[in-house]
Amino acid sequence: MGDIYTNYPPPLNPAQKEYLVTTIKDWATQNGLLVRPAPSFVPKEIDPSGVLATNAPVTLFPSPFPKACFNEATALQTVYNRLYAAITCNEEWIGKIMEE
Repeated sequence: MGDIYTNYPPPLNPAQKEYLVTTIKDWATQNGLLVRPAPSFVPKEIDPSGVLATNAPVTLFPSPFPKACFNEATALQTVYNRLYAAITCNEEWIGKIMEE
C-alpha cells in the first residue's frame, strides 16, 4: 500500500466508530445482508416465530492486498463468467451432476 497508508486502518475515536458501525449495520439491514442466529443462540421462547435476524459479519475496513492480485482476479472473472454461462447451458451435464 506504500507510504500513502502508513496508518491503516485509521484510528477512530468512539463517536467515529459508533457512526461507522451504525451506518454499516443500517446498510446491511436495508440491503438484505442478514443471517438468522442458530436456534441454540436465541431460545424458542424469545423468538417463537424464528423471525429474528442480525447482519452478516462484515469488516469496518477492507483488507489491503496487492494490486497485481486484484488485476489477476479481474482478468479471470471474464473467463469464469464464460465458463459459468456454458455450464448453465448444458442441461444434460447439470442433470447428471444433480442425480449423483
